[in-house]
Amino acid sequence: MDSQPERKEYFSATLETEKKQLGHIESLRALAALMVLVFHFLSFSGVNGFLVANETIRDYSRFGAQGVELFYIISGFVIYYSLTNTDSGIYSYFTYLLKRFARIFPPFLGTLALICLVAVIWKGVYAYSAKQILENATLTVDLFRDSEWMNPIFTTLKVEFLFYLVIGILVMVMRKNVLSYSVVLFSALGSVFFFHSIDIIHNIPFFAAGIACSEIFKSRNLLINYVILACSLVVLGVIFPMEDIGVLFIGVSLILWIKIQSGWLEWVGQFSYSLYLTHGLAGGLFLFFVENEKYLDLNNWLSVFLTAAVAIAFAYGYYLIIEKRSISWSKKIRY
Repeated sequence: MDSQPERKEYFSATLETEKKQLGHIESLRALAALMVLVFHFLSFSGVNGFLVANETIRDYSRFGAQGVELFYIISGFVIYYSLTNTDSGIYSYFTYLLKRFARIFPPFLGTLALICLVAVIWKGVYAYSAKQILENATLTVDLFRDSEWMNPIFTTLKVEFLFYLVIGILVMVMRKNVLSYSVVLFSALGSVFFFHSIDIIHNIPFFAAGIACSEIFKSRNLLINYVILACSLVVLGVIFPMEDIGVLFIGVSLILWIKIQSGWLEWVGQFSYSLYLTHGLAGGLFLFFVENEKYLDLNNWLSVFLTAAVAIAFAYGYYLIIEKRSISWSKKIRY
């Protein structure tokens, strides 16, 4: 029987090998976060109008919003890749959920707390009710007609966590054989035609494409997975706008064929979740003081550049203080 040190050494070696193989995924995460950041900052409108006056540039920047869908593709890839690396005999659904909770919720709740703190300092009163804070903290805002999201990006976290809940169950069926796997994914894609107004179902083509990429990356069932990718594109082509087709094609290409491994992008990729969560808060405050209050009289493009730098710097600090701890907690939980 293998000794404990030998198993630990093997486990560490496996992790190191996977880290090298999946280094380009960190770069892709960075790209997704930066796309959303650029979209938000170039679309900023203050008391003096749009920060970027050129309407053509603002129109093109809207493609940055597709960074959210790129995150969904990455999630489909990473979560299914991770789940299918486990021993089907010892997989624990609730341990898996606990691991995802430990990874996602501490930085999210920290951002929620910062929003509340800024609101109190800014207005001198509690801008949000305890009910609204609780509904946001539990990602249940959409269940209540009289509530609203404290930050629009929180709704995308709700979609992510619903995916975690569902795929954790479906994977037990999907990894049995190719038929089960195919039936689940083709049924899921078919449901988009009938229920695409439900946000988790609306985004199934992106998650399904990520899952198919995971299997192709492992060189498993190549034909059926290329068919799933094609069907995902067809569903998007029938129901969705062209930019959704574009981001799916870009995401798949960057996962499977054009593997960008940039030191700077991989660095940003480490704290891309923190950047996604906090860029609106940190960058938005900076832009408010620079553009609305005119504490600094800056060229508009310089304002955009400095805002991005402030957002990235703040996100990195947030990562070191908050997110890195949640990553450490998550790594201690094995399913």
